[in-house]
Amino acid sequence: MTQQNVTSEIKDWVHSFCVDDAIKYGVHEAILLYNLKFWIAKNRANGKNFHDGRTWTYNSQKAFAKLFPYLSEAKIQRALAKLAKLGVILKGNYNKMRYDRTTWYAVADESLLPISPVHHSN
Repeated sequence: MTQQNVTSEIKDWVHSFCVDDAIKYGVHEAILLYNLKFWIAKNRANGKNFHDGRTWTYNSQKAFAKLFPYLSEAKIQRALAKLAKLGVILKGNYNKMRYDRTTWYAVADESLLPISPVHHSN
């Protein structure tokens, strides 16, 4: 993606990742994992998106590509598939509409999140 294609809102964003995750899984995987952990921790703190005993977040590959314009949808797909195959993340579908194919993600080990569990009634 060229500089002209990156909106002014996104070009000044700062993206982070855990160096240990980059060493273990790869840089692209570490970038996406850091983002997933952030949103899962936020959902956990807000008591949102709790299904089957875990906290989830969701996003499409197209949306990830907009958030990370230096990664193609194919690279994002490969990185997420690698994390799932390694058992680092879980994939699910908790969409209200059956036709909605947006993928939901959880971390396999929620103890790695920077926030303690919230007790849920559902």
